[in-house]
Amino acid sequence: MRKIIIRRNAMRGFLKLVALVFLTGLASQNSWSREITYLRDNWRVQSEKEIQEIKEGGAKLSGPGVNLKVWYPASVPATVLAVLVENKVYPDPYYGVNLTKIPGYVSGRWLAMPEDSPFYPSWWYRTEFAVPESYQGKNLILHLDGINYKANVWLNGKKIGDEKDVIGMFRRFEFDITDLVKFRELNYLAIETIAPGKLPQKRYITKQLEATTGWDDHNPYPPDANVGIWQDVYITATGAIAIKNPYVQTKLEIPQLNEAHLTISADLVNRTDKEVSGELTGTIENINFKQAVKLAPREVKTVWFKPEQFKQLNIKNPRVWWPSPVGPQELYDLKMEVRVDGKISDDEKVTFGIREITSYINDEGWRTFKVNGKNILIRGGAWMTSDMLLRLTPKRYEALVRYAKEAGFNMLRSEGFSIRETEEFYSLCDKYGIMVTQQIFGRNIPDEKLAVSCVEDMILRIRNHPSLVHFLGHDETFPTQTLDAAYRELIAKYIPDRTYQPHSGAFNVKDRFETGGTRTGTLELWTYAGPAHYYTHKKDGAWGFAQSGGIGGVIADKESIKRMLPDDQLWPQWSEAFSLHTVIQGAEYFNYLRKAIYRRYGEPKNFDDFWWIITANNYESARGMFEAYARNKYSATGITTWKYDASWPAALTWQYVDWYLLPTGAYFGAKKACEPLHIQYSYDDNSIYIVNSYYREFKGLKADVKIYNYDLTEKFSKTEIADVAPDGKTELFKMTMPQGLSKSFFLALKLYDGDGKLVTDNFYWLSTTPEKPARRYFGAVALSKGSFFDHSDLRKLPPVKLSLSCQNKNSGSDQAILVSVKNPTNHLAFFIKMELLKGKDGLQVAPSYWSDNYFSLLPGEEKLVLVSFAQSDLETKEPVIKVGGWNIEPVDCAPGR
Repeated sequence: MRKIIIRRNAMRGFLKLVALVFLTGLASQNSWSREITYLRDNWRVQSEKEIQEIKEGGAKLSGPGVNLKVWYPASVPATVLAVLVENKVYPDPYYGVNLTKIPGYVSGRWLAMPEDSPFYPSWWYRTEFAVPESYQGKNLILHLDGINYKANVWLNGKKIGDEKDVIGMFRRFEFDITDLVKFRELNYLAIETIAPGKLPQKRYITKQLEATTGWDDHNPYPPDANVGIWQDVYITATGAIAIKNPYVQTKLEIPQLNEAHLTISADLVNRTDKEVSGELTGTIENINFKQAVKLAPREVKTVWFKPEQFKQLNIKNPRVWWPSPVGPQELYDLKMEVRVDGKISDDEKVTFGIREITSYINDEGWRTFKVNGKNILIRGGAWMTSDMLLRLTPKRYEALVRYAKEAGFNMLRSEGFSIRETEEFYSLCDKYGIMVTQQIFGRNIPDEKLAVSCVEDMILRIRNHPSLVHFLGHDETFPTQTLDAAYRELIAKYIPDRTYQPHSGAFNVKDRFETGGTRTGTLELWTYAGPAHYYTHKKDGAWGFAQSGGIGGVIADKESIKRMLPDDQLWPQWSEAFSLHTVIQGAEYFNYLRKAIYRRYGEPKNFDDFWWIITANNYESARGMFEAYARNKYSATGITTWKYDASWPAALTWQYVDWYLLPTGAYFGAKKACEPLHIQYSYDDNSIYIVNSYYREFKGLKADVKIYNYDLTEKFSKTEIADVAPDGKTELFKMTMPQGLSKSFFLALKLYDGDGKLVTDNFYWLSTTPEKPARRYFGAVALSKGSFFDHSDLRKLPPVKLSLSCQNKNSGSDQAILVSVKNPTNHLAFFIKMELLKGKDGLQVAPSYWSDNYFSLLPGEEKLVLVSFAQSDLETKEPVIKVGGWNIEPVDCAPGR
């Protein structure tokens, strides 16, 4: 299979045509029959209001002689607003309050686009391209893999697609252009895109009405509603028979895992008006299979290879795909080709994994997952569209999915208000071992036929990915009976080894029996849940499966906030820009968090003070939440926190990795809690546990437990030797807190293996004042009542200057630096933050993957920390390690200094 990409800025006129034909002709020299030409560059975009020839319609616009002077140059995929921002029509919408100044912007959540919006009229995309001469005699198909929301499609003066049929953001469209394409001259493609939101102007009680992005309440709505072309446009050339939708369904022998049974299918399409016979073959490494096929004119037929008839599809001792970190992510390639008259007519390749992941409802009514026959505790987050303008880059996908893996997460729940994710996303989840639950929609779509078409296309597109394990119907609501039945039918037909539930989960845990075994957290997930919350509450604590758990608002990295907000908008907190860069509800939810942390840490004096106390609170709360689920497995079966990533630069929202690809304090708290062999403290009964997420036993582990007062006098010390079973947990002991503890005190845990090597450590700041906030409706805290940990003394810790050294280390394909951090003083070095900079005064390298961060060091302690990164992200600058922290004097080092 050969891919060709038409690039922008080619030569004009005849020279451009000759160059394109020559280059694409060269690309046809290959052993595969199918050829693909991607039409990514050399596009122009403009509103119908500004197009001189608009009265002559698509017939004129899809031909020569169009005045392009007022059109904006573009590459696709790109939404209209993304094109306009790229062309500097509007300033960066992600900075300050620039977004609000874009015409058509509406504050808050909306479904109906204002009629005076510049995005209400149609926007046209137009390109010119040459077709390789090698395509002559083949069947040519134009593919639109994603438009929003409707489109009229014209090629060389002919209308080939109408908005009545070309509708729905999550559908792929194909047009047979065999008889329309011209060789040795330019072809002209014009696509009229029509925005969603052309609805009556009124208040809607739902959050989603059309088969498009919904954005819910976690993000401003883009003024253009993402109108435009958001996925690839390309042309394929095949012979008489084409292959579509190849699929590999795997069945493992459980628990031995010593044999896998593969069922393989593919749809064959006869592109001609004649009966055609051929042979369909498949190859998986050294396994080969084939069968003869015959198709009537224009017939579409599903061809099956079943292990009962094709014995070679019963594979002995297969390489098995596991989620991270419990095993390797083994993948196979299936190559299929169909021959007609002995010549290759078409070919396809798909990647798949052999694994068996199931879910079921346990005796307490909670959804529970098994992977290859073994229980697995689900820990992860809700995945949001990675960019509000749908600028979906490989780097952003790679960073976010790898960050999840590095944090010890094993599942991402793809949110139903977001896009239906791309191949890039799912392939990276396959690579890094991150399971995916795919939510189908956020709410009911009134055009149910369209909704079902979108779901059918999505399933056919993503079903080969081993990372895809489960489907959710809708967010916090039930689908209609018609939609629910249709979802179940589609899954049973196309992907029967995945499970489904209709509803993400209700606030009332009793409703889990109807929703499918999960719950949504109560208001604490949006407002405030401290580190003890998930231990001390049952109905909304670490029990069962929470599709949306949470700790309240999470603040972005300090550098990120200073990149998104002007200096005069940083403080006081609820400035115009700061409020915009929260969520569309603004201060309503996050005032709970703000007031709670002020009671815990005292009121901040400035922005830096505010940032440190909320980041520390985020760390301990996220760690406490995930640790509570780990201790309580398997009466607790899983949690996907609301939410994982941010779709635009958010200062304070629900996010573990911010838009600038910098992890938050909550991320590193979760990373500590989710490490696969872990020692932890329980806030409810003062117990110490070792938790093992591996499927192997550990013997002779040594745990050191120490309590220190605020002045670092030792108040408690105990060492325990223990074993921990595979996927098990071992309670070491329950502590009786010693007398004479200071208001704030510290708990230091260390875990060593049988050879005395440090496996991990964990450091807690605790208080003699109990954490027992009063509760209001739906679980929100009553801030004027109850009690909170008192950590106000932490703000009086004396300053510490650390000793620092660093050296380059090899780390696979990454660059890496090993940093030694030592506390040479007699004081506690509290909440140390490590940063990798592009030069001494540069921005942070993002992404950068730290083995640990936001840690503390007692007097004389030293820690080795590894950071991995891509050399190209340094942008030719020297890598500099900068270390700061709660009470840390900034210091830096560079390898080789």
